Amino acid sequence: MKLSNEIIDILNNFQTINSNIALGEEGGFIRTMSTSKTLMAKANVEPETPYVWPYTFGIYDLGEFLACIGMFNDPTLSFDDDKKFVDITDGVTNFKYYFSEIDSLTVPTNDINLECNDIVFTLTHEQLTQLRKASATLKANQLSVRMSYTGNSFIECVILDKQNPTSNQFRMNISNCSINTTAEFDFVFDINNFKFKTANEYVFGIDKKQVALVKAGDTNYWVALDKTTIYKEK
Repeated sequence: MKLSNEIIDILNNFQTINSNIALGEEGGFIRTMSTSKTLMAKANVEPETPYVWPYTFGIYDLGEFLACIGMFNDPTLSFDDDKKFVDITDGVTNFKYYFSEIDSLTVPTNDINLECNDIVFTLTHEQLTQLRKASATLKANQLSVRMSYTGNSFIECVILDKQNPTSNQFRMNISNCSINTTAEFDFVFDINNFKFKTANEYVFGIDKKQVALVKAGDTNYWVALDKTTIYKEK
């Protein structure tokens, strides 16, 4: 079999989340989860994509696996009938790459079933890039999502250090949002968990149970909120 560019792109993104991965799950999707379990991702692969894993197998070091594939211009993958390894070859040279026991890897086993619609907002690629740059500039990793002081129909994203009340801050008003709660809220993210693939826009849906669903194209990311999050029903 050969891997499509779509699959390679997904795996390249997922290796930034966790080097462990289980491939070949039923259902036409690929999943991963960070070792801290604060970020989970699931990519839905297009039905017409020519990829069919013969069985489920574990990879311990996804970056190394992708580097082996990248050694060839147009590699073919041939899977061992005993489910122990895969041959990656260009017809002349090859890697014999052994699988890892899935039980020894940090991989997701269930999806997160939350509506995540208490607060819904959209960031463009340019807006998310600006927030990341502000985080790097201020050396502050927390992103606070709260009601904007400009009015109740807006929210704001604030880069800050919540442990330091006099820390420098960067604010961005977000008008493309839907506020579906009357509660007082201050949802806090660790921006280091924003390991999303490149997309034109990112749709955030936040649940009061301190989990957010972020949609980037056909890939979903579930992000756990920081423990400093505030949500108070009125």
